[in-house]
Formats: sequence, C-alpha cells, structure tokens
Amino acid sequence: MIKLKHKLYFLIIILYFSCNKNEIITDYGDGITIEFVEGLNDNPSFQMPKNTDGYYVLVLDKTKNQTIQRITGKLLRNGKPIEDISSGTQSKKVEFSSNLFWWLMEGDLVANITYTYINYFTGLLTYVNLPPIINWKDELVPTINSSGYTNSETGVFNTVIAPIREMVGDTMKIKVEYSHLITSKEEGSMFFDSDGVKIFKDSTYIILK
Repeated sequence: MIKLKHKLYFLIIILYFSCNKNEIITDYGDGITIEFVEGLNDNPSFQMPKNTDGYYVLVLDKTKNQTIQRITGKLLRNGKPIEDISSGTQSKKVEFSSNLFWWLMEGDLVANITYTYINYFTGLLTYVNLPPIINWKDELVPTINSSGYTNSETGVFNTVIAPIREMVGDTMKIKVEYSHLITSKEEGSMFFDSDGVKIFKDSTYIILK
C-alpha cells in the first residue's frame, strides 16, 4: 500500500511539471501580405494610369537622361504593420529589382554642378559653374533602388525608379520581396531559434512612353 502511494505521488509530480511546461511559439509568417499600392504611389498627384491591358504607363521626360518616379507599397500582417519574434515592431527591410539596366561609360558626364551664394560685397545672388563630374569607369546602372524599409506605424515602404529616355517603348518589370525569418521560442523567453526563411513577393509592369 505504501509503495502504491509513492508511485501515485511520482506520477502526480510528472503530470504537474508536464502541464506547467511553457508552450513553444512558432512564427511562420501567417497573415503577411506585400503589395504595391494602386497607382504605384500613395500621392494621388503622382500616381500612374493603366492602359487597356492593365499595365501602368510612365511618360518619360525627354529633356532629361533619367525620369525619377517614387514607387509605394505596403507590407502588413492581417491589415497591420508586422510585429514578429525576431525584431518586434521595428521597420522591416524590403528588396527591389528591375529587368532594365543601362551602361554609364568611362568619360560620360555624370552631372553639372552650379554653386549658388549671396555675394558678400554686392549682396547679389551669384552663380558659379563648378567643374563637371565625369565618370571614371564603365558601370552597369540599375533602374531601381535595391532596398528600403517599412514605416513601423503604417507598413508603407517606398523606393525610386529612374529609367532613361532611351528606354522609350520598353516594358519595365519591378519586383519587391520581403524575407520573413521563421522563428520559434518558448513562451515568456527572450531567446528564439531560427527555423528558415519564407519569401513574400509582388511584381508589376510599367510601359515606358
């Protein structure tokens, strides 16, 4: 009878510690979405229209080598900015790519610089043309900034594209990716383990005119 009681107590102790073991929480990235906003810009004054095929259209500035255009998207989890195990509510890094590049050759003019100042003696606004910046080696130039960060309060992210005027008639494909770290940790712990990466992506097309 005494041995039976000892066995019973031992079983109760095992069950107690088993029930009180902290739960393992794993973040697989459920509920995360990434997408470009309608018009590709959150400012209605700079949104791009779509043609009949559903592609965006950007009219290039023929007076300049590059046409600068800001591109906007959103990275959210269930409609809200992402909060995760590894970085909490901090801004998340997103990466961009484009199918279009151009060559900046050695000896090409990069920029003309004008220095503007108030002349101390005459009080007049004075302009001075500084020596131009000349490229010193051949360089393959992308048409999009390669990375950016989300706004931690809205999940909005931005990048800039800059196609050149010689690309008139081309179709520009731009892609955005977010690499979500799959993590797991014991409930209540400050430490976590990495179990891989899950990629979220979106893409869109722009006709250059």
